[in-house]
Amino acid sequence: MNLPTLIAAADGVHAVDIATLARIDASTARPRPLNDDQKAFDRDSFFQTHDAYDIAEASTSSPAADADVVHVFTLTNDAREALVRDLVPLGLRKFRRGREDAARSLGDPVPGPGSDVSVVRSNRGGYQSYADLLDSSDSDSENDDAAGGGGGDDAGVSRSAAGASDTTAGAPTRARLRPTTWASVTAIALEAYARVRTSAQREDVCSRDVYGWLNVNAPGDFNKLHAHDSADRWSGVLYLAVPDLSNTTDVPIDAGCLGVRASASSSSPSPSRYFAHSPRVGDLVLFSGAALHAVSAFPRPDGARKPSNDADEHPSDAVLRVSVAFNVDC
Repeated sequence: MNLPTLIAAADGVHAVDIATLARIDASTARPRPLNDDQKAFDRDSFFQTHDAYDIAEASTSSPAADADVVHVFTLTNDAREALVRDLVPLGLRKFRRGREDAARSLGDPVPGPGSDVSVVRSNRGGYQSYADLLDSSDSDSENDDAAGGGGGDDAGVSRSAAGASDTTAGAPTRARLRPTTWASVTAIALEAYARVRTSAQREDVCSRDVYGWLNVNAPGDFNKLHAHDSADRWSGVLYLAVPDLSNTTDVPIDAGCLGVRASASSSSPSPSRYFAHSPRVGDLVLFSGAALHAVSAFPRPDGARKPSNDADEHPSDAVLRVSVAFNVDC
């Protein structure tokens, strides 16, 4: 399903007339000025760039409300490479294990804590894990399996940075990235939060305030328009694997894009603008938990294995998009 159709949500409670929609992206949206702290990166930062965009209509003298700002970060090269190296195999294993567990179930498979079975929320066709992915106990056991049991403090992102329960949004972030655990995503989320936190939001947010889930989408999968329920949280998505469509013919505009819809205003009761982000590996997109958003389907890359009778059950790694979505309660 294409992005404008998903953003219009004609069959939902947030429906708007698709004819009123106006697409913006990083090249056309109005940049939100960043302060000096937001623009500064030291050697301990996970990020090398940070851009912010006002996605609602606003006057030149009055910026959009924080609920209508989208932040886009890019990881440093070494952080991106470490996450791809260590977390993509773990994510694909969890995804395939969930498919296998569901296939073996005698009744309806039941997702829940500790289960790999997919939940069904906004996802249509895609895999979404239960929202305990970033729990430190799960992260450590997954990493022990992947790294041959070498889970000591010297093995990856330091425990003080990524796994400890007292990690806060202002704590040091990037350390050694060899190997990386799911808890490393918590550290990344906390640094992003520290960079966007408003004066009204808590300074003492820590790893206990962050929870997340794995998403794996194959060609044709999409996510319907939805929100994460509260303006008292930031919601984000970190992209770990993105299929290469550069040599694919007839790729629709906004294929596989995240779309974030601007909120309604008193002067314009029908929201019309939406921000489209075409993901790259190592991108982190952060927005208000109250923001309505959707994810469009992408086509099968040219040269990838053609669909077969069991292609939906056993898609090849090259056609899968892997990401971690998370909320930071603040």
